[in-house]
Amino acid sequence: MSPEPPTVGGPDALRHLPRVRLPADRLRLAAAIALALLLAVVGIVGHRAGCDLRPEIAHRAAAIPRFLLTVVQVLSFVTVIGVPTAIAVERLVNREAEQVVDAVAAVAVSYVAAVCVNVATSHWPDSALAQGLGGSTPMQVQLAVGVAAVSVLGFGRGQWRTLFSSAAAIGGLAVVLLSDDSVTGVLLSALLGRIIAVGWICVRGAVDTRPGIGKILEELRRDGLRAHPGSVRVLDPGNEGTRRYRVSVECAERGCREVLELSVLDQAQRAAALPSRLWQWIRLRGPARRRSFLSLRRSVESEVLMAMAVAAAGLRTPALRSARQVDQDTALLAYDHVGAPRISGLPHDALTDELHQAVWTLWRQLRARQLAHRELTLDHLLLDRDGELWLTDVGYGEITAEDVLCRLDGAELLVCLALRVGPERATRQAAAALGPDTVASLLPLMQPILFTEDTAKALKRERARDVVGTIREQILALHPEADLEPVSLERVRPRTVLSVVGGAIAFYLLATQLTGFQLPSLDTWQAWGWVVAAVLASATTYVAAALNLVGCVKERLSFGTSVAAQVAAAFAGLVAPGAVGGLAVNTRYLQRAGIPVARAVTSVGVSQVIAFACYVLLLLLFSAFAGSRRQDGGGLSAITPSATVTGVIVGLAVLCVVVAAIPRLRTLVLNRVRPVITDVWPEVLQVARSPRKLAQALGGGFGLPLVASVCLWASVNAVSGGAVSLAATGVAYLVAKALGSLVPTPGGIGGIEAALTAGLTTAGIPSAVAATAVIVFRLLTWWLPVIPGWFAFAALQRRGAL
Repeated sequence: MSPEPPTVGGPDALRHLPRVRLPADRLRLAAAIALALLLAVVGIVGHRAGCDLRPEIAHRAAAIPRFLLTVVQVLSFVTVIGVPTAIAVERLVNREAEQVVDAVAAVAVSYVAAVCVNVATSHWPDSALAQGLGGSTPMQVQLAVGVAAVSVLGFGRGQWRTLFSSAAAIGGLAVVLLSDDSVTGVLLSALLGRIIAVGWICVRGAVDTRPGIGKILEELRRDGLRAHPGSVRVLDPGNEGTRRYRVSVECAERGCREVLELSVLDQAQRAAALPSRLWQWIRLRGPARRRSFLSLRRSVESEVLMAMAVAAAGLRTPALRSARQVDQDTALLAYDHVGAPRISGLPHDALTDELHQAVWTLWRQLRARQLAHRELTLDHLLLDRDGELWLTDVGYGEITAEDVLCRLDGAELLVCLALRVGPERATRQAAAALGPDTVASLLPLMQPILFTEDTAKALKRERARDVVGTIREQILALHPEADLEPVSLERVRPRTVLSVVGGAIAFYLLATQLTGFQLPSLDTWQAWGWVVAAVLASATTYVAAALNLVGCVKERLSFGTSVAAQVAAAFAGLVAPGAVGGLAVNTRYLQRAGIPVARAVTSVGVSQVIAFACYVLLLLLFSAFAGSRRQDGGGLSAITPSATVTGVIVGLAVLCVVVAAIPRLRTLVLNRVRPVITDVWPEVLQVARSPRKLAQALGGGFGLPLVASVCLWASVNAVSGGAVSLAATGVAYLVAKALGSLVPTPGGIGGIEAALTAGLTTAGIPSAVAATAVIVFRLLTWWLPVIPGWFAFAALQRRGAL
């Protein structure tokens, strides 16, 4: 049984709250530092580029009477200092001396920092800092001090905020017009005070000026709900750090004593969740995005409407007893307390079949009323003594929700039940309550990115159980024709961000590689003959890939269509890192060919396993031939892979020993390898039983890397005009292909080019020739095939083959 929440009582508890370190303060500090760095960089770059606007500003300001500008400047900065002083006096009258002490400390540090910057820039006027800030004394000390003071004290009243902001803006403009100081220096003065003040708050902790429990209980009394401070108990924080309390009240209207649960929404605490909400807003699209950037009032209105809609739907939910605004940054919501345990905390034997039926009945009612909870987990379902279900925490829900959101609730609910009772039983009970078709409709939405943070973390902890994968298998057993294709609700993936960054780096590397030499002219018939050979070899790679895929599928496939699918995969690979695009196209192609989804995935896995085995054997074969063809003169054919290959083998052996010796690594590797062996190995044996299929699979598996190596070999010969060893270029290609697959960019852009150039250079080819040959090779095997790949992709889609 969980311990009783702590009691808040007595007058001291109502007036004196401890210092708090709010995440919102750290967010403000990071934003201020980032903005200051950006302004400093812009100032430095602008100065070096000759974009100095100060002479033009001084020329325009000459028409304004200097006396008038001086008066405006003095009055503005008197206001900038006077407003914080008035606020400090108000704080002292309200017995908030600690906050005033913090403000004085921040003011002192800001003053010293601004003076130090001015001294440094006056002594070193030619430094980058002085040039970027502009002027020998760029820091406006009064502005830095005033901003530091109000950042600690706050404004309290909207009039103070308006007066201070206007005075600071007008005073800063007057300074720029009167002197040689730059706009950058004025803005950085304000940011300096802001950074020091917020940094002080982050280090020491801010005095909690949020309304205390006394103020909250006073607001309750205005609604006829009188509570004694001694009955207040602090509960665990809610979503986004919402403060929660349990309190006993005397209701004047009902004339009885009741227990309420209070949720206190603080604007400062909500701001701490802004980065995660912003990232979610960028990453997801459409209805999957949760409500973001709502004002406090709009958030309260939305929660009240959702609570009323759930109650009107006939579902049991805590009644909303009060909704009040405590101050401009705080709101209060009071609900009836339901003395029932959460389903997530029930023992395993309490999760009966009847409870499963009740849970799915509740979800079906929500869906029928177009209500989406958006956090429908077992933590938000209560089971009372009468066996009735209660739905809580409906504040983040949506009314008139799209059906995809309702199904997303169902998908997360199914995953949560599977985590408690096992995927088999959870899926079986859901199918019994909803029917196989409805349960199958939840499958495309089982994506951890769409779930709540707690559910996603639970799935990550239980990764070894593969909960979602087991649910998928159970649903396919009940509904073999279920659509497994995930609903596309992600706008940006972390992998995409890595791809963009990696692509930018790759472009930079390629640009630097191409600097300093020119593409040799292909002015001989022999050179053009090698180019034609490279083109034919590049085209043959798609035939080999299709042969490998056809050999791994028991059913009869059209070979021409299979080749077209491999060409289409070249287009899909342009937007997907590594071989992800090709795998997706092949799986979809097999599914459209009438092969069940599970077998399609397994067949593609078999083709990858066979291709990998052929890849390793071909690498060893090329290494042996390259070593035997070593030349004493170290010409273009010279390469000594024996030592390298030996080192790689020894390194792999040491790695295997380390993995086997460490239990945690051994378990991790076995958990990753075991599903592959269990699912793929029987299919490999099935392919081996058919000589024709085995010949096709092995022919394609060996042929793909072989003809790709021939393409690289021909490209090198076309550029160099000399005799280059096929084995040497084959080793370079196979090693570079392996390294490029680790680069998170489409097609390994950047990584493959660098690895190929390094490998060919190691083989004795001049670096300029190697880099040029690599560009020709990648042009033939990666960039140009995108054009026919797009046509093939579109044609296959029109025919329903993709």
